[in-house]
Amino acid sequence: MTSTTPISSDDGNSTSGTKRNFSTSSTSGIAKTSGKSSSNCPSQSASNRAGRDLANRKTRSVLCHPLGLPLLFSLEEMDTQNMTYLPQSRKQFNEDQSGTLDGLFQKAVEATKLNNEDNEKYFTGQLTALIEKQRPILSYGAMCEVLIKDGTTKRRKGLMDVILTQTEANDTTPPLSSPPLAVLEFGLNSDDWWRKFDQGSQYLDLMMLHCQTMFDSNIPKFHQPILLAVVTMNKNKEKLPEPPFQIGVFLFVPKDGESTNEFYRISLLWHSQTSDVSEASVLFGRFLRVTADFASWRGNHQSQRGYKYFSSHCCMVETRDNSGIEGAMVLRSYDNRIRMTDRNPEIYLNPVLSTVVGPVERVFGDENVYNMCGSDEPSSHGENETFWARSSQNILIIAVPYRQGNHYAKSPADFLPIINQLETLHRAGYVHGDIRSYNTVFKDHNEGWLIDFDFGGRIGEQKYPQGYKKALVDGRRLGKEGETITKYHDWFALGVLMFSIHNIPKNAQYDEMSRLEKDWTPLRESDCTKENIDALKVFLRQFLDKDTILQIDPPFLDDLQNGQEDHLTEKGATGSPLKEMPVVRVPGH
Repeated sequence: MTSTTPISSDDGNSTSGTKRNFSTSSTSGIAKTSGKSSSNCPSQSASNRAGRDLANRKTRSVLCHPLGLPLLFSLEEMDTQNMTYLPQSRKQFNEDQSGTLDGLFQKAVEATKLNNEDNEKYFTGQLTALIEKQRPILSYGAMCEVLIKDGTTKRRKGLMDVILTQTEANDTTPPLSSPPLAVLEFGLNSDDWWRKFDQGSQYLDLMMLHCQTMFDSNIPKFHQPILLAVVTMNKNKEKLPEPPFQIGVFLFVPKDGESTNEFYRISLLWHSQTSDVSEASVLFGRFLRVTADFASWRGNHQSQRGYKYFSSHCCMVETRDNSGIEGAMVLRSYDNRIRMTDRNPEIYLNPVLSTVVGPVERVFGDENVYNMCGSDEPSSHGENETFWARSSQNILIIAVPYRQGNHYAKSPADFLPIINQLETLHRAGYVHGDIRSYNTVFKDHNEGWLIDFDFGGRIGEQKYPQGYKKALVDGRRLGKEGETITKYHDWFALGVLMFSIHNIPKNAQYDEMSRLEKDWTPLRESDCTKENIDALKVFLRQFLDKDTILQIDPPFLDDLQNGQEDHLTEKGATGSPLKEMPVVRVPGH
């Protein structure tokens, strides 16, 4: 490491950044630069383009882990007291402690300028020493220039700038007692922010590979979430650090038990920039305080109960109202910060449609974000400036009812409420665009709901998103990717659902059912009239007081029974069902 002038501690003793070697060696010292000698080490292979592509390809919503949303609230300094499904306990810092933490970054900048140093190693060494001194109030410490090796070849892959860890201060030999809380990557060129993101991600890749292969038992297992903080600032003409300061905080969550090359999910939690170094220092102090909360929450499984992952933008959380009554709701995220989303919350946000979608609560962000959803803007940001212009007003999180039930109907009359909801939707000028079995939920006593309205929108305006599929095991649609959605497309898909996925036994009004099916199957758009719909409802009402049991299409039933999808709404409320489910038998099949 470059020669430094250590920052003095309060008692007059010198303090320097703690260094750690992630290798089989028992020494704690680090080679100066040999860790970056390999041509394919992250520090040399990382690039801005790769970083932007990685973020555009892999970043998911903050709902991918139960700690994502509370971390977002904490980083935005928002209160969570009315949200019983979020961890409530926050580490308390008094005014003096907060003031000290808020000043650490600025002290490191000033020390770097004072010594006329122009490299990030000097700066990170100074900052690490300052953070380490605050271990008693933070409950974690810092280590700098952390060497990491390839788990198979044992080659040195590079030096992580700083890690924050709960390992004891006197624990100077591997292994670490737990995975780091956070990996911090620093740079003295704001134009390289995405390169630093790519570099930090590659280091976490290596940590995950070590965990997967278990080749090197001294590498801490990447089995818990880890924060990645990317911080850049610029050098002035004297090559000293100065604003603008840019910080972004990501949550990396390992995918346990999944056979995939994608080892983890990435969520963008928070990002900010400023041209004032004192303000930058306060922002960094906020990150340090939130990491203290993260340390407490990560080890406390009580703070993570009542949560179920549904999809990359959706989860279920258990709730309790003021009367103590327990329930559940589905959280849905619409995030345009990294890339523009194709999904649209407009149907959920229209109060006219509350009878269809149920009560909707805004949890976080700006409701006007939907004006940008599904637009023709490029799906990724080509320049850093575009990304930094997008802050918390470019993300919306809402809570909608959790519909309990099954993704198959038992009686033909179960479709009556579905038809009524679709008519209400169309009368209000909207289309659903994604009608299929997994986007319908049925309960006993002829109860049914349409769910997952993210692909829908205004008639004649909303288009089918990229990757939209016409033929699925749970239904078939007419729409094509990029094509405008029409009302007729919804009715066609509902007809397939009723007549192809569900079958009425031959002894139950078979002649009339056959006639209706012949009427609906060849329908053209101009033929889908109110008379057709009314005739269908008249037919279905005949089954309100009868015990007729629908038969389920065998391929769809196999999907339900073999765990390809879930017959319950644990994921049906998102349109992306769970992979595991109990075997079910449908009466009459």
